Amino acid sequence: MHHIIYRFHRHILILTICITVLAAMLAFRLQLDMNFYSLLPDHNEEVRIFFDITDRIGEHSLLIAVISIPSRDEAETGESFIETFAENLAGSPLIKNVTYKNDGREFPSVFGTLLDYLPLFLQVEDLELLASHLTDEEIRHQVQQNKHLLMTPFGMAARDIIAADPLGIRELFEHRFTSPAAKQINSGRTGFFRTDDGSTYFIFISPHRPPQDLSFSRDLMKTVGHLEQLSLEDVGLDSRSGIIVSYTGGYPIAVRDEATTKKDIAVTILTSFLAVLILFGISFRTTRVLFYVAASLVISILWTLGFTSIMFHHVNVLTCVFSCVLIGLGIDFAIHMVNRYFGNDKINLPPTLRLKETFHESGMGIVIGGITTAVAFYSIAISDFRGFQELGIVTGTGILICLAVMLVVLPCLLIFFSTQTKSGRPIMISRFGLEKPMRLCASYPKTIIAAFLFVTVLLSLSGFRVSFDDNLRNFRPADSETFHLQDMVSRWIGGSMAQTMIVVQGPSEKDVLKKSSQIFHAMKDLKQNGRIGGFTSLNRFIASAEEQKLTGQMIRSGGIAFDPDRIQETFNRACDENGFATAGLYDDYFNKLRKVLTSEEIILPSALGETALAPLIKPFMAAMEKDYTIITYIFPLKDLWHHTDTTAFRETVTAKLTEVGLNKGDYKLTGPNLLTGELKRLIISNLESSLLLALLAIAGVLILYYHSLALFLLSIVPLFIGLTTVAGIMVLAKLDFNFFNIIILPMIAGIGIDDGIHLTNTFRQVTGHNFLSDMARTGRAVVLTSLTTMAGFGTLALSHYPGLRSMGYVAVIGISACLMASIIILPALYTLILKWKKQANGAPS
Repeated sequence: MHHIIYRFHRHILILTICITVLAAMLAFRLQLDMNFYSLLPDHNEEVRIFFDITDRIGEHSLLIAVISIPSRDEAETGESFIETFAENLAGSPLIKNVTYKNDGREFPSVFGTLLDYLPLFLQVEDLELLASHLTDEEIRHQVQQNKHLLMTPFGMAARDIIAADPLGIRELFEHRFTSPAAKQINSGRTGFFRTDDGSTYFIFISPHRPPQDLSFSRDLMKTVGHLEQLSLEDVGLDSRSGIIVSYTGGYPIAVRDEATTKKDIAVTILTSFLAVLILFGISFRTTRVLFYVAASLVISILWTLGFTSIMFHHVNVLTCVFSCVLIGLGIDFAIHMVNRYFGNDKINLPPTLRLKETFHESGMGIVIGGITTAVAFYSIAISDFRGFQELGIVTGTGILICLAVMLVVLPCLLIFFSTQTKSGRPIMISRFGLEKPMRLCASYPKTIIAAFLFVTVLLSLSGFRVSFDDNLRNFRPADSETFHLQDMVSRWIGGSMAQTMIVVQGPSEKDVLKKSSQIFHAMKDLKQNGRIGGFTSLNRFIASAEEQKLTGQMIRSGGIAFDPDRIQETFNRACDENGFATAGLYDDYFNKLRKVLTSEEIILPSALGETALAPLIKPFMAAMEKDYTIITYIFPLKDLWHHTDTTAFRETVTAKLTEVGLNKGDYKLTGPNLLTGELKRLIISNLESSLLLALLAIAGVLILYYHSLALFLLSIVPLFIGLTTVAGIMVLAKLDFNFFNIIILPMIAGIGIDDGIHLTNTFRQVTGHNFLSDMARTGRAVVLTSLTTMAGFGTLALSHYPGLRSMGYVAVIGISACLMASIIILPALYTLILKWKKQANGAPS
């Protein structure tokens, strides 16, 4: 191989430039996918149900505008701004609905249709109230109220409402249509959604697209910001007015996450690149080779980005960190190459012989180390999680690309510039003070081994106390204003903003509606007992077929209480007494009322699909070819970030549903936060499989390479100690495992094995008289490679996301543990083995 590189190094460099240009062009086509849901396993039953429902119903997140008014004196001005702002928002093509007050304005538009299907909306408990509303006394009182209202300044506006419903039946149902999300929000005297002290108002905005559509989210936030300024100008205000508008919900979070992630990527890549190069330059005490190594690293990263563009067309929140990892790992290969190529014993050799000796001494160690590390990352690709699959494939392939570049392109650069300039002085790696501790290990190997094993056992036992942090909130920046606002909205509402769903499916619409009605009554009881924050259901508007039949029978058997002739006669007399002309004005109204009070027809929700009530039904119901689906939305008392809260909520709901006669097979309870328990189970299961596969693959590669069980066992000692102590060190550092950092363990398996491979290779090649000096020389390279790898991972600590920061912390802990075991335990073990060999050969030890 060294002959080919030496002979064709110019051609290889030209080809490298061409491939790099192509890779850079592909890299610019990469998209940033910030959708957390895209990381999840789509074939899992719970995840599939969640996505299936959200896709079919088409419900998306809310954008919530939080408006702060400086003082009560400014309330009228502030409410005028809110009215204008809401009207401007409603006119945007990006927004389908805006809700900001309980004024019942939308109800009259659907009342005509509601009256046509009145039994559909009546619950049994409504009949007593309806009967009391239709007594002769109440009818006369209602007519007097109508007269009084028409004589007020609002008479013109009230005329249409009275014409549509002269008996005021709408008042029995209006609350069901005007309180958003069934959370029984308390609004002010004017109907605006605001806090009790009147200092903060809320506007609930429903956009047309989900927040995961980043392009749409950016356009939406830009449009909303523009409409905010326009609305301030419309009411004669400016930015100095003291009115402050802030936003929360999925859309500002998505936009902020995208900007933050792009910034994190740039900072971590640049910091990682500079950190490893500075370490390289300081350790080798030269800047002469930095250019070759830096160029090789850049080439490796661009080629990997090009591969990613071809393979996936995007990077996600996990794969976007691979660059800093590759920088830390890729330079490891260069360190071993440079350490040998510029050694004292090769500096005066011609380039081709220097390259030959370098490949002979460290080539196979670099190759085996690269393969085992890549295998460890590839093992992550068997995960059920798409995010981890992509991370494993991209990083595993990136490591092999780095390996190829460092074994081919870097030597070409070394040869090209070696033929242009004199070789100069040898380039020696920093000693890192290894000679003294290695001599100590060689002098007292048994004591060192015993002490190290004692510490290892203590840390391993301590590791059983490590916790798993499944609180998804902890993966977000703690100081995020958007989340503080979301918490404030949740406190005002009296429940969580994150809804969960109870899904009922079946081939019979009647049966599905019946089960949904059982769920409605169960959730109503939980709400009344303070067990949930709120809920909203199709049965809030529509009764089941059985309930319709029962209410119809009760109405028809109610005698004079629901007698349409008596009701109309009483109304006509009251109108005459109050001076109203009734000639034919209300015939259509009373004909509808007569029909619904005498009809035996059972109406199902699908019959309302083409009526004005259709928008009310759409969020709750989806009809497929063979199945009907009805969804009930529940709002917990608090956000379900923690698995303990999630479990308690799930048990509360399922127990109540069992109490009303529903089995777990009758419904599906799902929602984003309810997935945490299932995700934790899947991640741990995937981790076990990935770690086992990584260890088996590494073992297989090393046994084939060494053809010796003893050398294989020696090479995995640092890895074994690193994996068994990492949890114990995390306990001491007060760190927990989480959904992100736990996947680092298979990576540590691939990275940690490199140290053992290089030191074991040195042990195989050395003779007794130069044992310590050769071990120290390799040990210096091992220390530097570990430091650069830690620098690569360590830059993740600069991320704004705690989950990504914790990945850096765990990687640094694991790599450090493997390093300490490599430079302390392995020299001591090698010393004992050499002594035993001498004793077996009869030589003095």
